[in-house]
Amino acid sequence: MGVFAGCDPVAPRGQGEVTLDNKEIGRRIKTARQERGLTLKAVEASCGVSATHVSEIERAAASPTVGALLRIARALGKRPGYFLEESEMGEVSVVTRADRVRESAGTGVTLERLTAGIPGGRVQAIQITLAPGSGRRAAAHAHPGGEAILVLSGRLRVTVDGGGHVLAPGDAVYYDAARPHAYVNESPDATAVVLWLATRRDVD
Repeated sequence: MGVFAGCDPVAPRGQGEVTLDNKEIGRRIKTARQERGLTLKAVEASCGVSATHVSEIERAAASPTVGALLRIARALGKRPGYFLEESEMGEVSVVTRADRVRESAGTGVTLERLTAGIPGGRVQAIQITLAPGSGRRAAAHAHPGGEAILVLSGRLRVTVDGGGHVLAPGDAVYYDAARPHAYVNESPDATAVVLWLATRRDVD
């Protein structure tokens, strides 16, 4: 039996979801700074927040205080709400490879979020890397919408309502996320990389 994380990559709405986390705040600050052609030192000189601390905020290694956020916003020519309000996101959201943040989701499972900050979270895309024998599972729960998995490399066993499907590179599966589902990299020695997509029907 593989090692499983206890839930899906993204929590169902109302079960621990954060509308805007430190990663997105940091990404917006970094984007606004780069758009103005400012270095970290230039921001420090303008607002008094140290270059080291601004860098930590951009990398989500530190949470900004309200005071620091106000000063950074003024230095970047933005109102503070730009960094906090979901409605500030435009219709196009770009996450470059360099901006991806890798995070652990249990033993042997690594996530890279590809759609940070999309308004309403209607679509989410995550690249998941699974070490040999690792995977994720979820019982049926209040999670309307659908999920799809595309295997980029390796082989993956996906189980939905007790039925198993072995996917090779290029294979994909779609299922109703409210049904019991699980997926695991059954290989004893090869890593699997998949693209995980989710849509929701519970948002206005």
